[in-house]
Amino acid sequence: MTSNKRPQCEACGFLQSQCVCAWIPSLTTRLKILVVQDGKEALHAKNTVALLRLALPSVECVDSADVTCLSHLDVDAWRLLFPGQGATPVESVTEDQKSHIEGIILIDATWRKAKKLLLSEPLLQRFTTLSFEQPPVGAYAIRKSPNDQALSTLEACAYCIEQLCAEDMQGLRDFMQQAQAWQWRRQPKHHQHL
Repeated sequence: MTSNKRPQCEACGFLQSQCVCAWIPSLTTRLKILVVQDGKEALHAKNTVALLRLALPSVECVDSADVTCLSHLDVDAWRLLFPGQGATPVESVTEDQKSHIEGIILIDATWRKAKKLLLSEPLLQRFTTLSFEQPPVGAYAIRKSPNDQALSTLEACAYCIEQLCAEDMQGLRDFMQQAQAWQWRRQPKHHQHL
């Protein structure tokens, strides 16, 4: 019996015709990164978390349906990246505060689902939230965003690392753009949201 599955690259996990191995950067960060991912996002071909994990292999990802691992994190040393009332702009975090931040939590979901998850999950509500006051312009052009300030999960992670650790994450953005251009080279222009 023959398989109908198209061959995948064993290294990056994408289809061989969309392999991104040639552009994967070698990056590290002192921050621990935990992505709480909606199950449907994990299946979405245009999701950036797969790229993020290739570039920063230390990134952990958990399904939003089971976030019990959050109970083991030190609420004083971890921050949740989520805009909203009471969130501290990442740009205004002091050097002393930065030195005490061990990791960041990102929610990878639509805005509606991310907000619903935060409102319904007490384990997430325990963490101090960070937001962006002056985020860079997003370059993720293949999915619709709620506004011009919206960033992909990969871009949000890159900016947060740069602000908290002064580590250059431009290679992460470049990788996303190269992979995006390569993987969607055959897609019609109207599928892109420029």
